[in-house]
Amino acid sequence: METLDRQISFHIEQDKDHLLAEIESSRQKMNLLARNQPLSSSEIVEISTYLDFLLNVYDQCRNKKAAAL
Repeated sequence: METLDRQISFHIEQDKDHLLAEIESSRQKMNLLARNQPLSSSEIVEISTYLDFLLNVYDQCRNKKAAAL
């Protein structure tokens, strides 16, 4: 059982790293767009919504990991 727990933990960390990279990439893209467009533009609203989604997924992953401990 301990081996399975380690494997699950490894996959969670791997997914978390990928998720954090996607969050950072989206954040940077949104900041670049915001320099040249109004914040209410459809592109910025779209990426902001996507970033909100990613942050919610990250929060859920953190909560699942905390509950597993």
